[in-house]
Amino acid sequence: MSNMKVTDFFQTIERKFEQMGPEEGSSFQVEVDGNVIEQRFLTRETADCVASYLIVPFLSEPKKPDAVFYYWTEDCSVYKPPGSEDETAVWLSKDETGYLRINSDQEMIGADYMRNRFYHCRQPQDYHDYMIHGHSMASVFGRWALRNSRILLHSACVGVDGKGVMLSALGGGGKSTLAVSCLLGGFDFVSDDFILVNQEGPMRAMSLYKVIGLNQDMAAILKPDMPVMRTEPRRGNKLYLDVSAYPVKKELPVHAIVFPNPCDADEPVIRPAERGPVLAKVMRTSAKTMFNFRDPETYRIMSSRLLSIPVYEILLTRDLGKNREALRRFIQKEL
Repeated sequence: MSNMKVTDFFQTIERKFEQMGPEEGSSFQVEVDGNVIEQRFLTRETADCVASYLIVPFLSEPKKPDAVFYYWTEDCSVYKPPGSEDETAVWLSKDETGYLRINSDQEMIGADYMRNRFYHCRQPQDYHDYMIHGHSMASVFGRWALRNSRILLHSACVGVDGKGVMLSALGGGGKSTLAVSCLLGGFDFVSDDFILVNQEGPMRAMSLYKVIGLNQDMAAILKPDMPVMRTEPRRGNKLYLDVSAYPVKKELPVHAIVFPNPCDADEPVIRPAERGPVLAKVMRTSAKTMFNFRDPETYRIMSSRLLSIPVYEILLTRDLGKNREALRRFIQKEL
């Protein structure tokens, strides 16, 4: 690609995608914060799978899209230029017109900035399972967000009386359990895992996904009869729950970041936290989702957005009800 702009490379990919002949009904349009995004797939099965995962408004009448996302399966090595076959980790090309990354797991993420089109290609094995867990959508939405005045963050968002807090933790840190407990306890609820936030102005968290993944023991404690979409044997029988039966907010203003921290205390405690370590974890796990964890510009955009938001820690007890009510009082009285 030494004599090509990245945008030129994607014109070839689009012609190739059209030659593959996507099935009828394998695309749909959604509206994300006022933007029409068209999602295109090779098969209707994959399109239906992804549609079942999203909670953003679906458009019944087609409109001219502001952005187009492409998803397909293929041997990603065909997209590496001659001379790059010996590279075993990541092959990356970027300029002012676009971004193209192929990692060692044979996964391609691409962005054509000139036409606002975004691409995800993966090896054919288990692509359907990969899609329903949302990883490819998160990476493509994340790349789109960075170029369109938004940021995708690996965080939950809940609130009370229209005031929201962002719950941020690494995997297994209690973020999803606390968020779902709040949902069942009547809180405003945006998401348990990924949110979109605006890059400028008062911070708003926007929802994308309606499926929550929980371990069996946590699901049983929270509510045994929650609607289960599927059980994933390869992930320790993790349950994927459909929350669309519950009130879900399209967006909430974010007044604070709260970092859950499991402990053995008798009562939950919410206290100011050291900003640096908390924000570093939020940014690192979010950038990793976007396959962008070595790009300083990604961290600059995220830090610029998050540095003005107060940061707190909640020490979680084993009593989910106590944790939830402590957070409710904090939002009502402190924010």
